[in-house]
Amino acid sequence: MDYTLELREDILKTIPAKGKCKLAFLCAVTKCRAGIDIYRKSITLTYEFEDKPEALAIVELIKEQVEGDVFFTQKGTGQNIKYAVQLKDSVANAFLALLKLSRFEGEEFIVDDGSEYISSITQSEEFFAFFKGLALSQGQLRFPDGEYSNYCLQIKTSDGHFAEAVREKMAEYDVDLKISVTKTNYILQSRNSKEIEDMLAMCGATNCIFKLNNVIAEREQSNEFNRQSNLYMANLARAVSGASKYKNAIEFLSEKGILQQQDRKLRDVAKARIEYEDDSMRELAEKLSMSKTSLARYLNRLLELEEEYNGRK
Repeated sequence: MDYTLELREDILKTIPAKGKCKLAFLCAVTKCRAGIDIYRKSITLTYEFEDKPEALAIVELIKEQVEGDVFFTQKGTGQNIKYAVQLKDSVANAFLALLKLSRFEGEEFIVDDGSEYISSITQSEEFFAFFKGLALSQGQLRFPDGEYSNYCLQIKTSDGHFAEAVREKMAEYDVDLKISVTKTNYILQSRNSKEIEDMLAMCGATNCIFKLNNVIAEREQSNEFNRQSNLYMANLARAVSGASKYKNAIEFLSEKGILQQQDRKLRDVAKARIEYEDDSMRELAEKLSMSKTSLARYLNRLLELEEEYNGRK
C-alpha cells in the first residue's frame, strides 16, 4: 500500500523552524524539485509541484530567505493542475548561493551538486531537516499489502554523486541505503522496516510511524496464525497418515484371519481404531480407558503382526 501522500502530509506539519534547518530543508527541496535556466547572465530558478499545499509551504519558506519577488503560478485544469514557483536573476542567484548550490560568481557559473554541503553538515538536527526535504520532494513510502510484499522507502535523484553522498551520510546513522540505477534516476532505498522507522523519525512523520507499527503488528499476528495453522495441518496430516496405516493393517489382518486369533484387548483396540478413525490418540485412549502409551503399544503390535505375516522381518 502506498503511504507517500501520508508521508508528505506528515512532513508539511513539521517543517523546520530553526534558521539553519530551514536552509538545509530548502537545499534538499531545491536540489530535487527545482530546475535552473540560464541565458547569458540571466538565471531563472523554477520549482514544479503537483500539490498546492506543498507549493505554498515552499513559497512561504523561500520568502523568508530572499529579498525580492517570488512568483507563484498554476497551469492546467481539474486533476491536471501544476503549480510553479519561480525566482529570477539576482534573487535566484543569491538564493542559490545561500543554499550552496550552482550559481553565478561574477562572470563564472559555479556548478555545485550539493554533495559537499551534505558532508559538511555535522549537526544531526540540520541533516535531519535536509533528509526531510528529500523525503518530501522525492520520497515514496510503501508498506506490505495483498499486492505488495515489502516495506520500502525510496528517494529518487538524477545525480549519482549526490545519491552516494546521501548514502554515506545515512550510514552514519546506521541506515544502509542501497542505490539502484535506472535510465534517468539513481534510487536510494531501504526495505528494512527498522531502518524505515528510523528514517520516518528523522522526518518527524509520527503518523506514518504509527501506521507502520500497526502493519508490523498485523503481519506478526498473521504470521503467528499461519504458523499455528501449518502446525495444525501438519499434525492432522500425520494423524490421518497414521490412522490410514493402522486401518490398512487391521483390514489386512482381519482378511487373513490373523486378528481373530489375537487376545481380546488387541481386538478391542483394532475395532475402536476402525470405528473411531477420526479420533486422535488421546480421544481414542480415553474411549478405551487406557493411557496413550498403552494404546500406542497395541497399535504398533498390529503393524508388527502385518509385517511378520508378510515376511518383512
